[in-house]
Order: sequence, then C-alpha cells, then structure tokens
Amino acid sequence: MKILLIQPPCSHLFYGSGKDAVVQMPLGLPSLSAYLKREGHEAFIIDLNIKMYLDAKEADKGLWHEKNFYLWSWSSDLFFNEILPRLKDIQEKWIDIIIKSSFKIIGFYVSSASQWMALSLARKLKERNNGTAIIFGGPECFKDKAEEFLRTGYVDAVVTGEGEATLLELVNSCEKTGQIKHCPGAFFIENDEIIYGGPRELIKDLDTLPYPDFSDFINDYKALFGDKILLSISWLRGCTHRCAFCYESRFWGPARLRSPESICREFIFQEERYNVKGFYKADSIIAFSEKLLSATCDLLIEKKIDVMWGSQARPDKYMTLELLQKLYKAGCRWLAYGIESGSQSVVDRMNKGFQVKAVENVIINTNRVGIKPSVTIMAGSPGETLIDFMRTVWFILKNRKFIWSIGGSTAAVLPMSDWYLRPEEYGIVIDKDAKDGRYYRFWTTKYFMDNHHVRAIKQTFLENIYHCFFSGKI
Repeated sequence: MKILLIQPPCSHLFYGSGKDAVVQMPLGLPSLSAYLKREGHEAFIIDLNIKMYLDAKEADKGLWHEKNFYLWSWSSDLFFNEILPRLKDIQEKWIDIIIKSSFKIIGFYVSSASQWMALSLARKLKERNNGTAIIFGGPECFKDKAEEFLRTGYVDAVVTGEGEATLLELVNSCEKTGQIKHCPGAFFIENDEIIYGGPRELIKDLDTLPYPDFSDFINDYKALFGDKILLSISWLRGCTHRCAFCYESRFWGPARLRSPESICREFIFQEERYNVKGFYKADSIIAFSEKLLSATCDLLIEKKIDVMWGSQARPDKYMTLELLQKLYKAGCRWLAYGIESGSQSVVDRMNKGFQVKAVENVIINTNRVGIKPSVTIMAGSPGETLIDFMRTVWFILKNRKFIWSIGGSTAAVLPMSDWYLRPEEYGIVIDKDAKDGRYYRFWTTKYFMDNHHVRAIKQTFLENIYHCFFSGKI
C-alpha cells in the first residue's frame, strides 16, 4: 500500500549562520519509512520543511531562523497571523501536488513548532478529499493534544510514543478493510467520544530495526547545504534519568540501547549510501554507561570508520579525560552538555543528578582533547533566585575559554513532565485553560515571583553574553 509521510515546516532547518551553518536531518519519518518498506509497503516522504524553504521568497526565508522559532510554536494566533499568510501560496502548491498523488493514508510528524501547519494542511486535504486517512504522530502527540487534534475533524488517528508497530497496524487495517481500525498505541474519535487503544508493547531489540531511509529528500539538503548536512543517527531510545522539566522518559518508556556492532554497521552503511561524513546523534544522552560508550568507541576505532559526529550529553563523572580521548579517536567532534544552571540548588530541584563543580572538569577535559563543548542553559526555572541566576552567569564567564558555545531557553512547563504532573511540588501555578496551551511558557509561581517577563529578561541577558563572548567561535 502507498503511504505518504509529511514533515511540516517547523522553523528549525539549520543551526548557526553564514558559512558556519550546519544542517541536521530529520530522523522520525525516515525511520518509519524504512520500517514500512521492510514490511512490504510503499512509503514516501515529503519534507515540506526544506521544500517550502526552497520555494519561499528571499524575504521570507528568515522565518526558518532560530530567532523566529516562537512565531511557529508559541500560539496559533502568531502562526496564522505571522507565518501562514506569507507561505499560503506555497502551501496551496504542495496541497495540489499531494492531492494529485492520490495517497489513501497520509501521516504527519507533529512537534510543538509544526502542529499548526500540520493542522492547516490536514484541513485542506480533508476538505478536498475526505477519503484520505490523516494520522498524526510525534512528540506533540500526547493524550491532551491527541484529543484536541481529533476534535478538529481533520485527523483520524493520533499515534503516541514509539510509532513503528502502531503505524504498521493502521496501514495494514486500511489495506484490508479500506479504513483504519482501532489498535493499541493510538487515539481515535468515534461518535464524538475519544477512544484510546491502550498501550503498545515496546520494541525490545532496537537492533532489529532497519536503518532510516533519507533517500526521498537528502538531495534537497545536499543541493542547498552541500557537505554541511549532518545525517541523523540514534544509538538508543529513552533516557536513564527523569529531569523534572523533561518528558522523554515517559514518551519512550524504559530506556533501550542498540549494540555497538549495530551502531557501527549503520555508520558504515549510511556513509556509503549517502556519501556523507557528518552525523548528528539525535539522543538526549550519549550512552547508558561508561562501559557501553567505551565499547562502542573501541569498535568505531577498530573498524577505522572515518566519520565525524556529535551528540547531546550529560556531564557525568565517568566522562573522564581518558574516555574523552577515546571519543575523539572514534570521530566525536562536539558535545552539547545540558547543564541548565550553574547553581547546585537549581540543578538538584531539576533532578539532574550531577555536581556543578564536577561539570567544570568535564568541560575543560572535553576542550582539551579537541572536542568542542557547548552548554545549554535554562533560564527561570521554578524557584530560581537572582543569586542562582548570577551563579549561572559566573559559571559561563569563568569557563568561557573552554566552552565553544552556549544555547539558552526559558523554562517551559511541558506536558507529561514532572513540572506539569506535580506543579504543587515546585510551586508552579498553571492556567490550563490558557488558549493554545500557552501555559507551557506563561506559567508563574506563587505571588507571581517567577513569570515569563522575568524569564525573558534573563534569556536576553544570556543572549548578550553569547554575542559578547561566543558568537565568533562558531
């Protein structure tokens, strides 16, 4: 059966600017496409994030810059007033192309930044061909959002969490009966009632999954960005920790790791297939343990795999000078450490599970071996005082000659996170009736001590530090 998978525009297309910009490839849909193809179906991907960027007027290409992320993600008002009018003609062009292709099932990858474009596209597709089944899946597809999406009348099913087996079952049911049927791992609407198919058993052995298939859109990226593209690769699913602000552990379920042999085979296969040298490891942690990370690096070195790669990472104490040297030999060239704060009390309240003092040594040693370390900071977490924030500023300035770059965000109360599920434990006050779920960013603490105005000021301060001390390094 023929299935179309769509990556809607979602702002993030490249990171950095000018000659130093790098491009990270999407991973979710290529993984699903490869899985469906292995099971005998014809799956196709249209990456509208780059397609619509290529079609956009020069004056509108800035919409894809990181600084405009909020226009896509903060509210439907911003999207429909500031984004869609400028891209409407391009959207209509792609709607025509998709309709003429006559797909029975169309799946959308839905994130916080792509949800309104996905809904806009789904509405137009349904209006012109109501016989097409529309399926949503991705990080924005949790229970509350699933109900919101389904009640629009444009979406037939919402897949939650790990999607391969659920999407395959939906496709198989449509092929056999002409319509999608209720199944585990997805939400549906019937007679105005939201129905959940129940939890789906997770894929236990990740080594059994096929390698992601980027063939439908990689040439667009190569034509625009050349050798600056980073092919996405994943070594694991889930996370070993449950930081208070994050929902990844709940989204993916128990953390599962691929074998070092499987990881090395994918590096070799994808490098030869797509003629690329750069990979982005799209995981929130670098590994489960020192032993597993060391074993993977040993095999990469033994096989003499000539690629460079980078990853997000925890600044765990096992990231010693010796292990970092091995990482460099294995091709690692940058690591993004999620430290969030330079204040130990804030880090503890976030349940990060590391000591700030130890982080400095990890960063210094990372820089020493030739790997570029960056740090991510979260401004204005619940209970963060001015002194806590200044400790973060001091941490950055004190270690600025070792840090390659800093990335900042303001604290957001994300659904399924501990902040969202137990707000009273953190003193968080959430207005759950706020339009478009703006409580993600517009939450407060008691007596309005922490609010989005304070967080915005802190974020601006961090941006100024970045421009003063780090912008020339990238």
